[in-house]
Amino acid sequence: MRTSKAILLISISIFLRTCISLHSHSGQDNYHGSKTAYGGDFEAQRHWMELTIHLPLSEWYTYDPTYWGLDYPPLTAYGSYILGLCSQFLVGEESVALFQSRGYEDRDHKAFMRGTVIVLDFLIYFPAVWILSKRIAKSSASLILTALSQPALLLIDHGHFQYNSVCLGLSLLSFHFITLDENAIGINAIIGSVLFCLALGWKQMGLYYAPAVFSYLLGRCLSSTAKKSCLGFFDTERWFLFLTRIGVLGITVISTFGVLIAPFIIYRDLSSQTITEVILIILRRIFPIQRGLFEGKVSNLWCMLSLKPISIRERIAQDTQPIFALCLTFAIMLPFCIMLFCIGKGESRKGEKQQQKHLKAILWGTAGTSLSFFLASFQVHEKSILLPLSPLSLLMMEAPTLVFWFSMVTAWTLWHLLQSDRLRLAYFCTCHIFYCYVKWFIFNGSNKDGKKKYFKRYYSKLDRWAGTIFVKYIVPASSAVMIVLHLVEIFKSPPETMPDMYPVLWVIFGCLYFLLTWIGIIYFLWMLLLLPDDKKEKEKNQ
Repeated sequence: MRTSKAILLISISIFLRTCISLHSHSGQDNYHGSKTAYGGDFEAQRHWMELTIHLPLSEWYTYDPTYWGLDYPPLTAYGSYILGLCSQFLVGEESVALFQSRGYEDRDHKAFMRGTVIVLDFLIYFPAVWILSKRIAKSSASLILTALSQPALLLIDHGHFQYNSVCLGLSLLSFHFITLDENAIGINAIIGSVLFCLALGWKQMGLYYAPAVFSYLLGRCLSSTAKKSCLGFFDTERWFLFLTRIGVLGITVISTFGVLIAPFIIYRDLSSQTITEVILIILRRIFPIQRGLFEGKVSNLWCMLSLKPISIRERIAQDTQPIFALCLTFAIMLPFCIMLFCIGKGESRKGEKQQQKHLKAILWGTAGTSLSFFLASFQVHEKSILLPLSPLSLLMMEAPTLVFWFSMVTAWTLWHLLQSDRLRLAYFCTCHIFYCYVKWFIFNGSNKDGKKKYFKRYYSKLDRWAGTIFVKYIVPASSAVMIVLHLVEIFKSPPETMPDMYPVLWVIFGCLYFLLTWIGIIYFLWMLLLLPDDKKEKEKNQ
C-alpha cells in the first residue's frame, strides 16, 4: 500500500473519531440525574486516575466502591495511573485531586480525556486492524477503512467514552501471532498468548474470546508434523509433545498474569492482607456476581425471556441463575469450540494460504463464542456486543452482507444508551458514513457475498436457498423494521401503561437479529472447516 494512501486512511479515521469526540460524553453535566454517583463512564475513568496516583496499591480496589470503584483488571489500573500523571501534568492537579475533583468538568480536561482514547486507539487498534487486513484481503485499504469506521465502536469509545479498543486491539494482535507458526507451538504462539493475557488484563470482557482461543490452541498442541505412530493413543512420544506444548502455554499464561498481579501482592497491607485475600479482593471487584442476571435492557436471551408472560427471571432462583447462564452459554458456544479444535489440529499450516485459513477461522470462532456469551451469559452489558463485532469487521470481504447487516444492527441496539448520552446526531451521521463506505468500497467491488471459488463445491441447493432468503428477504425486512421503529419512536410517545415499550421492542428484535447472526457464523466457520488443505487439494486434482 502506498504511503500516501496509508496516510489518507489514517487521517480519515482519526478525523471521524475527533468529530464524534466533540459531542457529549456519558454522564456529562450529570445528565442521567444519578443521586448516588456523579456522571457515567467518563467520570469513572477520571476517578480511577485520581485514586491510582494518590493511594497505595493496597487501596486501589477497596477505596469507596460506592463511587465508581475500580472494577477492571490490573492493567487498566496501571494505565489509569499513567494517564492520571499525564492529566496532573498537562491539565492541572485539580483535574485529579483525590475526592475534591469528583464531578470535575473542564474543557481542557475533556479534550485531554478524549485525546487519550484516540491516541490509544491509534497505537493499538489501528496497527492490529492494519496487520490483519493485509493478511486477509487483497484490497486491504477498503477493509481497513470499513473496519476502522464501525459505528458501534466509534460511538461507544469516542462518544459514550471507554477504552474498549485497547482490549480489542490486543486480542486481534494475539490472533495474528497464534496463527503464524508453521510448527504446532512456536515463539509466535507464545507471543500471541502473552498478548491475549494482556487483553484480559485490560478488560475482563476479553474472556468471551477465551474458549475459542483455548480450543484452537488445544488442537495445535495435539497436532503433529511427524509421521503418525501405529500405537495411536498409547504413543508416548505424541503425549510427551502434547504435555510439553501445554506446559509451555501454561507457564506463559501464569507468568503473564503473575507479572500483572505481582505489584498488588508485593505492596499489600502486610498487617491485614494475605496473598489470597488480595487476589480475592480483585476477583470480587472484577466479577460482581451479586448484581443479578442482568441490569439494563440488553438484546440478549435472558432479557427477552424475562418479558411477560415468560418472566424467566422470576421463575429461576437467584442463586441458580448463574448456573443456568453458564450451562446455556456453554451449550451454544460448543459448536465453535469443536470446529476450532478441529481446524487447529489440522496438520498443515505451511504457506500463506493455510495460515490465512487459520486466521479467518479464529476470527469466525471468537466472533461466535463472544456472541454466545452476549446472548446467554450472566450480567451482560449492552456494550459487550463490541466483542463479536471487532473480529467480524475484518471478515467483511468473506461475507459482506452478513457482516454489514450485523454492524448496522449492533449500532441500532445501542440506540437507547446513546440517546441517554445525547449522541443522536453522532449516531445517525456515523451510521450513514459507514453505509456509504461499505456500499462504495465493498459492494461495488464484490458481489459474491463470501462465496469464493474454493467454497463453491460445498454449496448445496439448500445453502443457495437459505442465502437467497437472507439477502433478499431477511435483510430488507429487518432494515425496514429498524427504520420504522426509529420513526414511530420519534413521532409517537409510548402509552402511559407501557413506558418502556420502545426499549422492549429493541430488545426483542435485536435478540432475534443476533440469533440469526449466530447461525450465520456457524455456517461460515463450517464452510472453512470443509475447505481442504492445499496439499490434499493438489493430490485430488492429480
